[in-house]
Amino acid sequence: MRKVLSLYIVWWLVTGMAYAIPPPVLKAKSAIVVDADTGQVLYELRADERRAIASTTKMMTAILLIERGNLDDLVVATENAVRTRYANLNMTPGETIPLRDMLYAIMLRSSNDGSVAAAEYLAGTEERFVQMMNEKAQELGLKNTRFANSHGLDHPNHYSTARDLATLARYCIQNPIFNEIVRTQKVRILRSVNQQDVVVTTHAHCLKDLPGADGIKTGYTAKAGRCFVGSVTRNGWRLISVVLGSTDADKDTHALIEWAYRQYTRLDLAQAGGAVGEVRVDGAKPDSVPVVASAPLRVIVPRRWKEEVQPVLRMAPVRPPVKRGQAVGELAAVVNGKVVAKVPVTAAVEARMTPRFSLALWIVIGVLIWVTNRLARQGRLNGYRRRYAVRRSGNIRWRE
Repeated sequence: MRKVLSLYIVWWLVTGMAYAIPPPVLKAKSAIVVDADTGQVLYELRADERRAIASTTKMMTAILLIERGNLDDLVVATENAVRTRYANLNMTPGETIPLRDMLYAIMLRSSNDGSVAAAEYLAGTEERFVQMMNEKAQELGLKNTRFANSHGLDHPNHYSTARDLATLARYCIQNPIFNEIVRTQKVRILRSVNQQDVVVTTHAHCLKDLPGADGIKTGYTAKAGRCFVGSVTRNGWRLISVVLGSTDADKDTHALIEWAYRQYTRLDLAQAGGAVGEVRVDGAKPDSVPVVASAPLRVIVPRRWKEEVQPVLRMAPVRPPVKRGQAVGELAAVVNGKVVAKVPVTAAVEARMTPRFSLALWIVIGVLIWVTNRLARQGRLNGYRRRYAVRRSGNIRWRE
């Protein structure tokens, strides 16, 4: 009993350093919570284990369609698309739907047949579209991700991880069209056929139940379990959560997001272009130059560390001339002596060199002027060798 108690005390001391509030107990097999701006990990659970990801796949499908397609183009339902398993859009061969509307069907209703039809629209075949998906994954550095289809139905070579999906989500939400789609709860779409089925509603219940929720994508297959890539924004601070292999992805997402906002705080130490100090420039005018942060300096720390965060301005030696926008140092966020974030700082104005002459230099200049005058009078300067000056009535006349 004493040994168990000792182990518990050690565990409490170690985990207490990172978690003032214990993290929730999840039903998920893998999970992660990250800051949407920086990617800083606030919580992770087996985040690098490869798993089936179900319809969270459609994040990649959607972003490729947005980036490379024309949203006003018509997507034609092919026989191949219509035969897709779990084809919940119930399309008819030859039916047309604008790509913009198809994206809502893909992301809100999680349409598998719509995913295949849109993939064929963009790449000719779903196979070529899948190749584009994998190329994009490699471009984004998703090292543990592989796609075998555009919709996410189970396949041995179709997998990802919680960490990779968080990275993909962070990339996708930089696109305003993607953001607008995934925050939508219900929308009417245009269809050339089956015009009774024109309302698509999101499967993401969190959009109604979780304050600040603004996306992103649900997923479910028997193999993948309940999956959800979520996004929540509160007071301008956006978090991304990923839950994979859960029996209750909504509950897990709620618990993780609420815990993260209670446990952590975001501090804005500097705004992009905001003044953070000044640097002295000897021999310049002006002799001190205001400096500004080149990017926002934001740090996320446990709330109990809030008072420990200090902005520290570190300047490099600066000599004139100084150009506006010239890097002159960095602004660091320091917590208990450790740098946790930093951004470059630049000169806000230019500083020009100011000429400074010493007494000795003035004496040398005076001697040079006197010697030059003496030589000129004696005709010994270059150009005077065959010339001499004759003063007449106060004027100098030149003769060969």
